[in-house]
Amino acid sequence: MRIGALSILLFSHSPIELQAQIKPSRTVFTEPLDVRTDPGVAADAWFAAEAVRGWGSYQDEQAWQYRLHGYIEPYRFGDDSTAMFTTSFNFHHELTASPHNDLGFDPRTARWEESLLFHARIAPFTLQTGWFHRCKHEIDDVQRRTLIISGPTVIGVTPTIETPLGAIRIQGGAEYYVVREDYRDSAAPRTGSWEDLRGAIWLRGEARWPLGERSRLSGSYYISFPFFDSRNGAPEDIVVAHEAHAELALTFFSKRTAISIIVGADHTWDEVALVTAEPTTSLQAGLRVGL
Repeated sequence: MRIGALSILLFSHSPIELQAQIKPSRTVFTEPLDVRTDPGVAADAWFAAEAVRGWGSYQDEQAWQYRLHGYIEPYRFGDDSTAMFTTSFNFHHELTASPHNDLGFDPRTARWEESLLFHARIAPFTLQTGWFHRCKHEIDDVQRRTLIISGPTVIGVTPTIETPLGAIRIQGGAEYYVVREDYRDSAAPRTGSWEDLRGAIWLRGEARWPLGERSRLSGSYYISFPFFDSRNGAPEDIVVAHEAHAELALTFFSKRTAISIIVGADHTWDEVALVTAEPTTSLQAGLRVGL
């Protein structure tokens, strides 16, 4: 399972003019080549689901988050210990809801992320490269704001490094946005349009501490710094304009299943459930199940 930890960087201050977008895959750490399997067609697959309750977000828009993650390997080319190659189709979905109806659960937005990646491991590092698509749409809401970004990406992954602070691994990547759309209600201000987005750099770190044969404590931190040609008058973030996710997880696992109890925090410069940009931060608790 892919899990995480709180970091002081989530709330650090800086004058850098960088922004971020909601990314459903921010909570998981995946690399198909970590799994030893036979080469060939339909080599492997992985799936996970998350349910999270949040507190403190702007207008309680992030009171609930439900995410589905997964990948399949269409074809793996080899399983040599020093050079391995594979392909993967990756998908991530996130539903968010506020508590502002009689049920305490008002669906607000759906976010999708898909990518087709080629993975190459020349020991001990792994390189991922390919194309991604990310979008956000309204649910049960008269407000209209559709966001779409798409383009090439490249990602580097370190091997696991054993340290006194635990087994640590780092992922980092860059994205370039060929498609960048921000469709809004015609009466809404155009400030902070995602059409000014050009690309992003991001970093994710993960540490694990074994607690027993079938349990561990884990932590991770993700931060993303996309950049605009112009902020176009968008409101200032309360911290560095960025997206970040941090969490701690207590995981119990078998050979086939992992269940994690998670606590953490989420931050983004733009609460995309709204027509105009507003920064938001929430504290969270929830459950993750992976197969």
